[in-house]
Amino acid sequence: MVVSPFRIGTKRVFLPHHMITFLRPRGNQPPHFAIFKVPLKFNKLDLRDYLLHAYNVPVTGVRSQLRQQRPRRSKVHGRIYRPPPVKTMTVELTKAFVWPERPADVSAWNTPQLVKQHKSRTNNEKWHRKLQKKGTIPLRDEMGASFERKSLRKEAKRLLAEGGWKNDRVSDVRFTEGKAKNSE
Repeated sequence: MVVSPFRIGTKRVFLPHHMITFLRPRGNQPPHFAIFKVPLKFNKLDLRDYLLHAYNVPVTGVRSQLRQQRPRRSKVHGRIYRPPPVKTMTVELTKAFVWPERPADVSAWNTPQLVKQHKSRTNNEKWHRKLQKKGTIPLRDEMGASFERKSLRKEAKRLLAEGGWKNDRVSDVRFTEGKAKNSE
């Protein structure tokens, strides 16, 4: 157990219901400072006790900031509202913490599915930017056939050329020949 220079809280938390995010430092931030994104209900003592008990990291000081978010338009009602603020806390550490360098080769994290998803997202964003500049939504004839429509058309042509569709299952006679004859 760590001996702390301050009085430790008596509240015991085994499975916390909050999420604390350790943020990368800004450009010229000294290594003795760390920034955390915390829930709005969190206070300085909560973060200090959390770091001490969960990670055995003593803290000399905590500063909290609330960053207001920009007003947004509701997608449901169309009304303008302000989202809740984001609370960050800057902690002064007793020992310096230096973030590791970002890896140069990220191919281990880029699975084919993620690459495909990223490509789809960038194409979608490009299409939306083009729409915003133009100001009108193009007609279906102007857009051309989608990939799904082209692949469906290709599959239908293949099925028509081969003459039928089979799924390698044995069907019940009642469904292939109509009504089954009653045995007399």
